[in-house]
Amino acid sequence: MGMRETGSVNYKVFGCINRKFRINEAEPPPDVKDAFARFADKDSQTMSPDHLHRFLLHFQGEETSTVSDADRFIHQVIHRRQHLTNYPRHALTLHDFFHSLFFDDLNGPINPKVHHDMTAPLQHYFIYTGHNSYLTGNQLSSVCSTLPIIKALQRGVRVIELDLWPNSTRDDIHVLHGRTLTAPVPLIKCLKSIKEYAFVKSPYPVIITLEDHLTVDLQAKVAEMATQTFGELLYYPESGCLEEFPSPEALKHRIVLSTKPPKEYLESKHPKDRETISPREGDSSEEEASLKDSPDLTAELNPDDKDDAESDGSERNSGQLEAPKYKRLIAIHAGKPKKGLKESLKFGIDKVKRLSLSENALEKAAACYGADLVRFTQMNIIRVYPKGTRVTSSNFQPLTAWMHGAQMVAFNMQGYGKSLCLMHGMFRSNGECGYVKKPDFLIKKGPNNEVFDPKVTLQVKKTLKVRVYMGDGWRLDFSPTHFDAYSPPDFYTKIHILGVPADEAKKKTKIIEDDWAPVWDEEFTFPLTVPELALLRIEVREHDRSEKDDFGGQTCLPVSELRSGIRAVPLYDKKGEKFRSVKLLMRFQFTYRVCWCFRRRFNVTAAEAPADIKALFDRYSENGVMDVDHLHRFLIEFQKEDNATVDDAQAIIDRLHHLKLLNNLFHRRGLHLDAFFKFLSGDSNPPLSPSLRVHHDMTAPLSHYFVYTGHNSYLTGNQLSSDCSDVPIIQALQRGVRVIELDIWPNSTKDNVNVLHGRTLTTPVELIKCLKSIKDHAFSASDYPVVITLEDHLTPDLQAKVAEMVTQTFGDILFSPGAECLKEFPSPESLKKRIIISTKPPKEYLQMKEVKEKEDETQKVKDSADEEAWGKEVPDIKAGVASDDKDDLSEEKDDQDEEDLDDGKLKSQQIVAPEYKRLIAIHAGKGKGGLDDWLRVDPDKVRRLSLSEQELEKAVITHGKEIIRFTQRNMLRVYPKGIRFDSSNYNPLIGWMHGAQMVAFNMQGYGRSLWMMHGMFRANGGCGYVKKPDFLLKVRPNNEVFDPKATLPVKTTLKVGIAGVPADTVMRKTKIIEDNWIPAWNEEFEFPLTVPELALLRIEVHEYDISEKDDFGGQTCLPVSELRSGIRAVPLHSHKGEKYKSVKLLMRFEFV
Repeated sequence: MGMRETGSVNYKVFGCINRKFRINEAEPPPDVKDAFARFADKDSQTMSPDHLHRFLLHFQGEETSTVSDADRFIHQVIHRRQHLTNYPRHALTLHDFFHSLFFDDLNGPINPKVHHDMTAPLQHYFIYTGHNSYLTGNQLSSVCSTLPIIKALQRGVRVIELDLWPNSTRDDIHVLHGRTLTAPVPLIKCLKSIKEYAFVKSPYPVIITLEDHLTVDLQAKVAEMATQTFGELLYYPESGCLEEFPSPEALKHRIVLSTKPPKEYLESKHPKDRETISPREGDSSEEEASLKDSPDLTAELNPDDKDDAESDGSERNSGQLEAPKYKRLIAIHAGKPKKGLKESLKFGIDKVKRLSLSENALEKAAACYGADLVRFTQMNIIRVYPKGTRVTSSNFQPLTAWMHGAQMVAFNMQGYGKSLCLMHGMFRSNGECGYVKKPDFLIKKGPNNEVFDPKVTLQVKKTLKVRVYMGDGWRLDFSPTHFDAYSPPDFYTKIHILGVPADEAKKKTKIIEDDWAPVWDEEFTFPLTVPELALLRIEVREHDRSEKDDFGGQTCLPVSELRSGIRAVPLYDKKGEKFRSVKLLMRFQFTYRVCWCFRRRFNVTAAEAPADIKALFDRYSENGVMDVDHLHRFLIEFQKEDNATVDDAQAIIDRLHHLKLLNNLFHRRGLHLDAFFKFLSGDSNPPLSPSLRVHHDMTAPLSHYFVYTGHNSYLTGNQLSSDCSDVPIIQALQRGVRVIELDIWPNSTKDNVNVLHGRTLTTPVELIKCLKSIKDHAFSASDYPVVITLEDHLTPDLQAKVAEMVTQTFGDILFSPGAECLKEFPSPESLKKRIIISTKPPKEYLQMKEVKEKEDETQKVKDSADEEAWGKEVPDIKAGVASDDKDDLSEEKDDQDEEDLDDGKLKSQQIVAPEYKRLIAIHAGKGKGGLDDWLRVDPDKVRRLSLSEQELEKAVITHGKEIIRFTQRNMLRVYPKGIRFDSSNYNPLIGWMHGAQMVAFNMQGYGRSLWMMHGMFRANGGCGYVKKPDFLLKVRPNNEVFDPKATLPVKTTLKVGIAGVPADTVMRKTKIIEDNWIPAWNEEFEFPLTVPELALLRIEVHEYDISEKDDFGGQTCLPVSELRSGIRAVPLHSHKGEKYKSVKLLMRFEFV
């Protein structure tokens, strides 16, 4: 500025320049580059469908993904980016891969499908609930319309609330917010809109909560409208009041009405209540009236907390008749507390109901009666609505209600803000179907009526790691000057965990200045005690030095549904509408307290517990005593018995009561240290859950299961000269064996049927005796089907006799298919308590080119006969297969099973016994040709194929994948080679690894192989059927199946002998403890596992002998997939698999 002589002022005017910045293409973060380098082809530096599949499986944790999914993924990426890049091959470059991670429809943060159990009663779910669903704006003067109802249903809201009032002429029904200036909408219009849009987002039931202010004649009109509009969609119970709510699954595509039954409205006490009141006049709310009866809570209640829901319409006087049709349509009865809230939370076992509370009433009830609230919601429904002073249609924090089990947290869906963001986040769960299964701890209670208490601080159960890599898309969805007129935006991200008080936490990234695509690359850790109720809220802000920071997008995600790995997280505006392009690239990782699976053996001493046990006791006891609550906490937190109840803890203490008379170990209030130690090493603390009954899906075809299978089930000893008897059959069935094998031969006079091992010196047993024993004992250990495999060496007349024996013995429990040959095997569930016959159809025995001459009974004994001798270690799979590579399958003459041999005495001109043929449910046989023909899959029928152990070992070298493919529809039975005269067994893993369902074992052939068989079938409640892992059941797009020989990345780590796929087969042993009946090793061993689903943990104790062979001290075998976390007493068994009465190991298993 300058001064002229004239006195005037001279200004220099500077130009304001609008700076333009080039928006640079964001570079992939280091983690993305590393992931690409790890999984891409090293030579071409591209990622094919196979490479991408490995990335999805092992980095992203998408265990159900297939190569077909990866192929579709790449196809979508190429289609979307083809304008940017030329694609000479069907693969992704680094930048393609990087950009593909931003496609939230392909790589979203949560599972987009319904996956919760939808068959539980309605009260076991949080339900997406609207409040005053017809309002377009505020609660006082906005317009009532069908539009917000439609929008709510399109978003997935499942509970629509309608206020019903008479119109001005009293001849029709309007929907409006009573006693306000809101403009009404006709009820019929709302009902039609609900019908049209109810199931556009979700097939699960829509509940209409009615706030009824009508006369009886108008109630009848509502009933007529609802019936005519919804027709068969309308659900109403046959009885007046439900004893238990139906499930969402049972109510699919149904409309459900909920309100107060009319008779309760008509119990007016005073004549003035009979006067007519308009919607504009005062009317006492039911909820508010109920709270006045509750002196504990109402002293501080705001009078504006009242809701119109179920308020008493005074024009309905006590002399009026109720509308029976209207009353009949009410499926969920609502009611008010008549003797105070505490009394209202008591419920009977003969009916269920819905109770409504304002947000203020809920908060105070939670403080005073928190346990009663949780207990009430385990059978009934609680609806929580906004307090009356929320005239702007704002909302409240929903977590308090959800923590106490409230199912219907009613929100103003037009009341945008952080609270509604949390509501949106919760109901992104479970495929956005509007129903979210409550955690088990809100559904179950202990014997002392103990329930979940959100105020109690629990131990950390899971840790969530959130890495915020970068963001992008604002430049596409916002104008260049939206955030700053003169420079690019300065973004930062806020991360907020909401849940139980102990879990709440807030973090934020640094500010990245002048960048439309900010890269933060920061990681935050959130310890969570109750992850099932935690929500992750994410908000991006643009830093403004002079004013309030600008909003850049937000989202909210349920922690329990987060998918691990690098994910695209789309952001939303303040109204919850998704931005078209704005996303964050983030990584989610979970660390569980149960992590590494390791074994520790503690000194089992009667005098003094080991230091680790003492430390545990000190941690979970008080003043030297562990009472029932302490023990309950120990079971849940340390032993990971999430379903344990106080009753379970009390039962443990009761079982130890007798120790009081022995060593004063029992205290009247609980356990002392030594009693606690006795419990840990006792029978009530096994490594496999005693309460874990059958828990696999039993509705799949039989071919989807490993089946406990016996070989020559009638033999009492060796294969050449032992007795045949029904005793080993009974013993096998009592152990849970589900496949019994019988060799059937004519007796000496050819007029009856015996069971024996043909062409040997074994003594026979009558078939009828075996059949009767099977009938008597078939289901003593398991309800699931028993399969009888018959090796048939009979003439047609004796086959007819067998058919008669079988039919008369088993009667209705015999399963016979209608069709000659099954197109698909039934499931174990559908065959419960049934007997199934499996053998070669008779016609196949008779199609002979020539009579087969009787072969020499003296079989050649090979040098390898001792390889599998009892007492030797189970042979290594890799070595066993490789050693026989040079042999041809045609050389396996000695290994043929009788069921695959044609008996020379059966002439081709003989007639088939039709009754016998009809009994065969599972057809067996190899057919003509070689392996290619044997393994051919027929889409029109299923069958069973038998291979010897050596045939299988050689077949897997050339036809491994074909075998797995065959066993996805058909059954494969593997039997011991013919030179196992001593009834020894083989390593069963090679059969199981290739999907073989029936790995047939000599149950009298004791040794390590049989111990592994025992271990496998301790799984699934010992029912004899173990569901095969998914990777053995699924075929990928290029006909690719699981390859057990492939070296896969480590999936989990086990610290203890392991038997499994070749890469997982490792042995370790402890140091020797000398001169001690109670040895304490306290050692850890680490085993990386690539396929833990097929891993078995075999444990064996030996007594070291310097001069002679070490003595056997006990053994057991356990399925790794079923091990329980924590310190466990592992009982040991004898050579024969019989459990010792007292011998145990104390071990610790901990998984991460």
